[in-house]
Amino acid sequence: MPRMNRVQPAVATAGLLPLPRPLMTGEVLDAAFRLFRAGLLPTLPYSGLAILLLQFPTLYATLFTRASLGLSFVVQNYEPVAYLLMFVLAVPLLGAITLRLDSIARGERPRFRAEIGTVLRRWPTALIATSGAFFVPVALLVIGPLFTGGMNGEALMFVSIPLFWPSALFVVTLPAFWCSGLGPFAAIAHSARISTRRSWRMVGALVATACVVTTFSILVVIIVGVLTPIFGRADLFLLAIVKSVLYLVIGALGVPFVVAMLIVALQDLELRDRERRGVKS
Repeated sequence: MPRMNRVQPAVATAGLLPLPRPLMTGEVLDAAFRLFRAGLLPTLPYSGLAILLLQFPTLYATLFTRASLGLSFVVQNYEPVAYLLMFVLAVPLLGAITLRLDSIARGERPRFRAEIGTVLRRWPTALIATSGAFFVPVALLVIGPLFTGGMNGEALMFVSIPLFWPSALFVVTLPAFWCSGLGPFAAIAHSARISTRRSWRMVGALVATACVVTTFSILVVIIVGVLTPIFGRADLFLLAIVKSVLYLVIGALGVPFVVAMLIVALQDLELRDRERRGVKS
């Protein structure tokens, strides 16, 4: 009886990239969800560690405040250093997530050594590319409260909607840098060029993605609100820890989804750009 070769299971999203045709905004989100679903478990170690780093300054301040050991001076003066260190360490993890999702989207087997080698080799320039990709939303988070201190959440969200447009011009810098192998400044310029004529599509995708992430964030607030009467105000420290853990879990799921959306959006924008210029794939 002839020996049958064992067939390896195909990647769920094999053939997703390159895209066969330009996608509508809803189709971009659908393709991003399929990529997210296929790449969730493979990227979970990276995303979990990345969110843990993002939560580190909050946990750091909470723990030292609870200790009451006179370390408030350390928290106040070294918090910027903690955020800078967090950014430097989170950038390569974000790159590893992007590379792994891109491999899965193309039906290729992710290779840990290749990912780590690429991440370590491009780490310094990745700091520039990531800063360019998320400069606008991060600047809004930092500077916004200085000018909108008297606004409630709904009013602040309404005012922020027009600011999605400049954010939409640069967010695909991240996959352009990691997946296309461009330099940091070339990736920023490439993102701005292909997004300018189709910025409304990216705005729609960003708004939809923000709504998904915000829904899960509201879920955390609801859970903490339910637990507050149970634990009482006497144990705010425990509630802060529970809230951080919930954000850690939701963030570990949310980061791959956002990156998957950016990867698919980049491919869609590049395909539309090539069709506009009459260049064959």
